[in-house]
Amino acid sequence: MKKRIFYTLLTSIGILLLVVILEACTKWTRYVIEAGDHSCEKISKQLMGIDVIDFSFRTNDTWYYYESKSQGWNKIRGFSHGHYQNNSSARLTYKCINDTLLIVGAYCYVDGVSPQQNARQKIILDTISTDKEYNCRIIREDGMYKFYFEDKYWDCPAGEELSWGYKLNPYIGGSFTLSHDWMVDIYDN
Repeated sequence: MKKRIFYTLLTSIGILLLVVILEACTKWTRYVIEAGDHSCEKISKQLMGIDVIDFSFRTNDTWYYYESKSQGWNKIRGFSHGHYQNNSSARLTYKCINDTLLIVGAYCYVDGVSPQQNARQKIILDTISTDKEYNCRIIREDGMYKFYFEDKYWDCPAGEELSWGYKLNPYIGGSFTLSHDWMVDIYDN
């Protein structure tokens, strides 16, 4: 009888552990941007009171590419206040230099002013490697967008505060696209 109880308990613990592991694995979302495209067309829902985004992402070999003449920043994740992301938004970005070096940065649109028009609205935060997991938290607080990427911090003035917005999903380029499929796994904490 004791053996039966022990095996039942052990089986129950094993099933519970399996369920927990499977649930943890399913919270990662894979975004694939096909060659020649800018986005994967996964649009996030409108969110009320979006003032913080906390996420992890995994890099891989698809992040490497040769620079184009119209080199821009690729968007990993971010959020926007209001309908138009070019009004007030904050984004974690990256670019590849000469198919060998990956750099991660951040930039903000502030009341319709792009980071290309105001150097204070963008920064290089660090270098990154493939096949690693990174963490980022972006907060809108006290009139500022605050970026916490791993052990790095940067802030930028935020634009007009609206009570709603949406998450910004991965996007390749400004005007350029890649000649191969690109992918990232993102976990929204």
